[in-house]
Amino acid sequence: MICNIPKVTVTTWNSNNVILVGPTYKQYLDKALNSIRNNDIASIIGQPGMGKTTILKKVQEIVKDALYMDLASKNEIEDEFWSKIDKNEIRQKVLPRLDKKKYGYSFWKRLLGVKFEDWLMRVCGKYNDPLLRLYCFDYQKDFDGMIKAISDLKEIEHLSLLIDEVRENHIPKIHRLINSGLGVPILMAVPTEVYSKITDLAIRRRLDESRISLDNALTSEDIKEIVDAYCHEISDDLFTIVLSLWNGRELNTVSSILQFMKSEVEKFEKECSNSQDVVNCVKEKLKESHSLKNPEEESKRLEKMIRDLLSSLTKEFQVTYVHPRGKRVEVKGKYITLGIFFIKDGNAYVGLVKLLNDDRTDDDEVKLLSMLEKVEHEKKEYPVEKRFIITNSQKLNVDSTVTKVELTTMEAIRILQGDSEILEEKLKEILNSFNAKTSSASAVVST
Repeated sequence: MICNIPKVTVTTWNSNNVILVGPTYKQYLDKALNSIRNNDIASIIGQPGMGKTTILKKVQEIVKDALYMDLASKNEIEDEFWSKIDKNEIRQKVLPRLDKKKYGYSFWKRLLGVKFEDWLMRVCGKYNDPLLRLYCFDYQKDFDGMIKAISDLKEIEHLSLLIDEVRENHIPKIHRLINSGLGVPILMAVPTEVYSKITDLAIRRRLDESRISLDNALTSEDIKEIVDAYCHEISDDLFTIVLSLWNGRELNTVSSILQFMKSEVEKFEKECSNSQDVVNCVKEKLKESHSLKNPEEESKRLEKMIRDLLSSLTKEFQVTYVHPRGKRVEVKGKYITLGIFFIKDGNAYVGLVKLLNDDRTDDDEVKLLSMLEKVEHEKKEYPVEKRFIITNSQKLNVDSTVTKVELTTMEAIRILQGDSEILEEKLKEILNSFNAKTSSASAVVST
């Protein structure tokens, strides 16, 4: 296997296999650990798949006596607590600390063959003593019993509570737990959706005091380290693809990154199974499937797709005419072909698609487009209202008179492969921006 990625998400791994990489996540881990050291209440808030559980699991791996509780499938927090408490383990910790004389265990009882452990069970409930309660496990298995047990456990260990997957129905008891005065650090993971529904200002204030927000936290350096941690052999090739998809919002969580890498690499590993060099074969497959083969030809194809889609949106956006082919026009004694030309409100809207595989910064056609003032069509001249260019290049220079609409290379490939939703979303975004600017200009004129 070229990549070492779990079948589901990284958060389902046990604590011995947690992988947490990237400067942002390391910083958040330090913040979480500091909250534990300072006996604070802290919350990790983020969308599913952003790594909340990963941070909690890593804290559990580092911090001694941290109790991890997963509330994902639990209606009540106390149910999860009692399922995680090992009675025999607690007794082993407590027994050496129990004073035999304090509980009436004398030399004569030992002489008569009464074991100390048996004697302790006889005196359960007779002493108001936390160590004896722990040994006897003398608690009601409800929320109040949980609070009492946590208070007693502080006598034998530096207990920390790690609470994962807090849901809306858990919030009232979480609030009671925080306000119980136990004096134990609590680190909890709360989905963004749950956090947004909390209306109690007191609870929100407590959650915000040491809030760690994971939404939109990843940087390109984080992504690079994540890719390298799971797919080291092909990380350089895979990183550029993953980063492009992240920037284009086609991947938006850590889990989605892992699952994309897993599915892509496994697919190409099968195709390369008979190759003598599977790694290089997979690299080539990745490059072929996620790069433009003929940018100039693919630009023309995309222009045609835009024209066809634009023709279906004429009524919605009050477009009166869409040129069915590229329109050749003269600009400053030179000719360019406008891949996109339509008329709206008696004005011309002109555009080009420039998909590139290189890092060029200048393009002659783009320069000429910025100089185009009017377009003649069917013996009538139309003033140019808007000029725009659709490109996958961030480096391509565009004059201020031209609106630059950026696609990621992955988005362009997806559109060319038939993903009409991305194309429609981008085109509507362009048309709506034109409408908004026109309305704003009209408002200024009217005043």
